[in-house]
Amino acid sequence: RRLEVNTLEDVVGLLSKAKKVLIVTGAGVSVSCGIPDFRSETGIYSRLQEYQLDDPQQMFDIDYFRETPEIFYSFAKELYPANYEPSPCHQFVKLVEENGQLLRNYTQNIDTLEHKADIKRVVNCHGSFATASCVTCGHKVDGKEIESFIMAQQVPPCPQCPKIENKEQNEFNRGSIMKPDITFFGERLPLEFDNLLALDTEQVDLLIVMGSSLKVSPVSEIMQQIPHSIPQILINRTPITHMTFDIQLLGDCDLIVPELCRMLQWDLKHPKLPGGGALSNESKSEETIWKFWRNGLYTFPGAIVHPKFLNEQSSDEDDEANLSDESENEGDKQPEGTADENTERKAEQ
Repeated sequence: RRLEVNTLEDVVGLLSKAKKVLIVTGAGVSVSCGIPDFRSETGIYSRLQEYQLDDPQQMFDIDYFRETPEIFYSFAKELYPANYEPSPCHQFVKLVEENGQLLRNYTQNIDTLEHKADIKRVVNCHGSFATASCVTCGHKVDGKEIESFIMAQQVPPCPQCPKIENKEQNEFNRGSIMKPDITFFGERLPLEFDNLLALDTEQVDLLIVMGSSLKVSPVSEIMQQIPHSIPQILINRTPITHMTFDIQLLGDCDLIVPELCRMLQWDLKHPKLPGGGALSNESKSEETIWKFWRNGLYTFPGAIVHPKFLNEQSSDEDDEANLSDESENEGDKQPEGTADENTERKAEQ
């Protein structure tokens, strides 16, 4: 930790001066939009039990998809972002970009809400529904072209691949199928991720992790690639104990970012904020919604934190493991272990 970076005022100072802010976003920035998460009690994995899969993550396995695509498409409309709108967190990232300070937004989410918020400098680390490709010939189309199939729970055929005649049943089967460009288990992340990250780690002057528990590789490894001299801030509902941040702001992300903007005198506007988020006299009030615990640790409404973490920084490894287990984020929206991590797991087997 950088000892000179300890307080909320330090965060405000860093945000006001930074010129190359790298922001990593996860499920926590989209939960308030109504998009279902993956791992909570009512999340997507729990709802997949009716499909009698060996493992819920099988729904997002590329080999299983090729064999039985109808299983994925029977559920895909639950994930489709057609009727969702960006959260205050998305608008915060856009505001940083409008200020000319955003180096890049690396998002783990597949909901494309960054695009709806008109964020230009974004990398969809796990892909998205924005485009779709044929699993055989690679033909790529705009995601809107398969939207009707998704909503009808039907498998979209590739418009380029020839159909194959099934002589026994006297009908035509699809020669190949379209798949949303989401990174499934068994697939590598887009090359864009590695290429841009190599450039960005040399330029970044402030890192913000927002709404992510950083448990999915290789996004979880971004912090390790950034120089230790760069200030690192966590904005999340739960603490992260397997990595060290200079400051952790714990609570509802949609409450934390408006407070930061209030202190910065930034005009963050969003329908869910009082008065649309405009800087009224009321919004400039000095009333605090946070609690300071020690250098580098603040809690806001909505924080989910073990009391031990708040009262003392335990060095006992067992305690730290317990804290980590009890501090799981509310549910990332992409399957855990995608891309490179999955490749490594298979290699070990």
